[in-house]
Amino acid sequence: MSEAVNTTSSKYTIKQIFKDNWNDFYDLNKDNIRDTVVENVDRIMACGDKNKLGYGMYMCPSCGNRHYVAHTCKSRFYNSCGKVMTDNWINWAQDNMLNCPYHHIIFSPPSELWLFFRG
Repeated sequence: MSEAVNTTSSKYTIKQIFKDNWNDFYDLNKDNIRDTVVENVDRIMACGDKNKLGYGMYMCPSCGNRHYVAHTCKSRFYNSCGKVMTDNWINWAQDNMLNCPYHHIIFSPPSELWLFFRG
């Protein structure tokens, strides 16, 4: 296991927690972890790494300096990226939904009736 990090004096993030503990946790629980969880943890740990997720390159038209911006994971499970995606969805919903009271209802018919409702 990795050595402990002093969380009171350093920036300790969800990403750092995964980096410090994921391999040991995975080794102990790999038979019970869904593939989608592994994929999202891999994305979180690669978030902001231009060598893993790529990057955008911007060049200043005046001086010619290049600026590289690493792509993010966009995982809803990662607080840094998930917050942005949630905020974007809220803004979209406020712009596109009717400004009136409404109730959101989900109707889930039994599986025997799925074919009927699809038709």
